[in-house]
Amino acid sequence: MRIKLQGFSGEMPRVEPYYLADQVPVSNRNAAMRGGSLSPFRQNSLTVHTFPANRQSIYLHGAEWIGWDHVVNVVPGPVADDRLYITHDNAAPTLRYNGAEYPLALNAPTQRPVLTIVGTVDQDIADYVAYAYTWVTQLGEESAPSPLSARILWSEGTDVQVDNMDGTPPAGRLVTHKRIYRAVTSTTGATDLFFVKEVPATDTVFVHDIEADPIAEAIPTADFGPVPSNLRGITAMPNGIMAGFRGKELWFCEPYQPHAWPSSYVLTTNDPIVGLSAFGTTLAVLTTGTPYVVQGLHPDSMAMEKVEQPFPCMSARGVVDMGYSAVFPSTDGLVSLSAQGGALLTRNIWTREQWQEMRPTTMRAARFGSLYGFSYIPASGGGRRMCFIDPAASEPSVMRVNDNGTAFYTHVESGFTYMLADNQREIVAFDDATRPKRSYVWRSKPFRLPYEQSMGALKIETDGADGETVTASIYADGQLFHSTSTTNRDARLPAGLARTWQVELSGTATVLSFAMARTIKELNQ
Repeated sequence: MRIKLQGFSGEMPRVEPYYLADQVPVSNRNAAMRGGSLSPFRQNSLTVHTFPANRQSIYLHGAEWIGWDHVVNVVPGPVADDRLYITHDNAAPTLRYNGAEYPLALNAPTQRPVLTIVGTVDQDIADYVAYAYTWVTQLGEESAPSPLSARILWSEGTDVQVDNMDGTPPAGRLVTHKRIYRAVTSTTGATDLFFVKEVPATDTVFVHDIEADPIAEAIPTADFGPVPSNLRGITAMPNGIMAGFRGKELWFCEPYQPHAWPSSYVLTTNDPIVGLSAFGTTLAVLTTGTPYVVQGLHPDSMAMEKVEQPFPCMSARGVVDMGYSAVFPSTDGLVSLSAQGGALLTRNIWTREQWQEMRPTTMRAARFGSLYGFSYIPASGGGRRMCFIDPAASEPSVMRVNDNGTAFYTHVESGFTYMLADNQREIVAFDDATRPKRSYVWRSKPFRLPYEQSMGALKIETDGADGETVTASIYADGQLFHSTSTTNRDARLPAGLARTWQVELSGTATVLSFAMARTIKELNQ
């Protein structure tokens, strides 16, 4: 009888221990299982930043760590300037620029201009004209137009005085100018606005001399609307598009204009939206009921398709873009949602009861390389716990670690995933390659034999550097039988009979394989 372990895996708690595959443990801690070997994660980095007060959300912007005392979603803007666009769970969306946050909403002027003709109108050649104006910020953002003035007769040789324009721009919105537009009615009867002049924001009167300021391009912001004050879950998509939601409404910004959110682009779901995740040209829309996938290259052509499986999202902070799909906690386990549909990743890992014991509503997650990592607060208490799953594995399993991150941030440029410690102030990088290895513990399934047998030899094949060790603790019928740290050569075991044999491997050295048999000869077969 020989027991051979290689191609080490993580846990699958759904399966009774005796029925586990040989490489699947009953427990593991701090073991990475990279490429099938048993190896430890590295220790976390030293503290990279400490906030002066508790935080719930974190973001690394250049070299600056930003923290909020509530839940936020942050995306960099698809614009030339260095800007961040932020939605909050308890406030209106904001724009972060030059280290300060400003309201994202840029409302249109509400004061209607009043027109007066300067000169004498020639009734034979006169046309009706009207005017409107917009706000313009120092960032080049432009609002929707004000209400259109009443029409007035105008003819060449006269000027139009535009009065009653609002001279007090929106507070805290970096407004510096206003743009004045003139309405022209086409032969089909349609009225369009054309640019005339840009003037200081505080100007309330403008005299339009059409020879000095001829009409130019059509207004680009006629359909622009401000971002809703209760927009949540802002997410970046390709082609300069951002998406967000409020209730059952899915909103999109004007491409490359993150301050403008036309209501004409809104799509509606059957159930309230919980979170969003974008991968490729696909947007996963996760709700309290059935999820949706949305695809398109422009907000006016987005196609929304309802996924057949009822996979409600239990935690917006557990939604992670894995590059090829969105992974999120649902009622029965972790779900992977792609353009092809949804799949329950953990159907072979946890039963529904085991999963519910982990309280999926408390889950917070991030992408750790190719792994989905998440923390949770179990119903049994004891504080946050943390584990990993490889969604791309043919048979996903669970790897547990001695961490309890309360918030995460994946920094794409460096590849680091940062964690906010349980004190909610200190930030560390997980699995820092420059730090010492952690000590792992990996305990095999119990191998139950037909009758009592002895095990006389074992061998641990390792690939450890100097100073790295591994200890094999052998259990016979549930009791510690023998321990050894001998590696890369045969080691003898003391005499003893047992029907159930089990091994626990612990240490810092990488284990390639473990074998145990009745004799040396059988061990090396």
